[in-house]
Amino acid sequence: MEQVFINGERADSRIPLRALFFGEGLFETFRYKSRMPLFFGRHYDRMERGARLLRIPFVERDDLDGIVKTVVTNSGIPDAYVKICLLSNGSLNYYNDAARGDIAIVVRDYEPRTEPVMVCINEFRRISDSPIHGVKSLNYLENIIAWREARLKGCDEAVFLNERGEITEGTASNIFWVEKDTLYTPSVECGILPGIIREILLDSVSTLGLGVEEGGYYPEFMFNSRFAFLTNSLSGSMLISRLDNTELPLDDGLYKSIKKLMLTELGWV
Repeated sequence: MEQVFINGERADSRIPLRALFFGEGLFETFRYKSRMPLFFGRHYDRMERGARLLRIPFVERDDLDGIVKTVVTNSGIPDAYVKICLLSNGSLNYYNDAARGDIAIVVRDYEPRTEPVMVCINEFRRISDSPIHGVKSLNYLENIIAWREARLKGCDEAVFLNERGEITEGTASNIFWVEKDTLYTPSVECGILPGIIREILLDSVSTLGLGVEEGGYYPEFMFNSRFAFLTNSLSGSMLISRLDNTELPLDDGLYKSIKKLMLTELGWV
């Protein structure tokens, strides 16, 4: 018989202990501006793919949609940060599959960031063929350590390189830069989580007359770019003012067009 105690007291059976013990779970974050995000289906599909990989039971899309709407409505927050977590629960033998998946949702006031960000390159490497890079896993220790080190250096975000020294992604963002009339970003093969905003941008940026190239690039490729920026489902995009010790341009009007395009696509304007 398996018994678990927390601070000397028997643990409540509702606590998702598998997620707590193993980091076995998934999450999605997005902005809820008076309605479900226009691309909520992409968030759901990514979480569903991750649930299949981790073998965690998952709710139907309409059910999750209803849960989120109810929670946000009850919060009374019109412009909200929303984080959905799928938490593994069941046997504490890690080689057994989860018996169920519990849904936890965090809602708080959305706080936009408008200032450019300073980015540093993290010292330890991402392994490009790791199976967890394709899912938004609760196991976030690498990202937490990298972000804290970046803050100690006076930066706002850290960017990982892979084992080949190629740029991959930030701790909570994808990275882009423009050179001449081409938008560059690391490919999935570099070991990134392909973000929802990344997908939207790659699908729509041709309307601005920009070409797109995905591949493996070293940091030096960014140093002479017209500008560089980060994307995620909360901020949309954030201009990069500095990468390590290199100052990057900030006054290129094309970035304003890209940002406007993204805000329009997301329904935030």
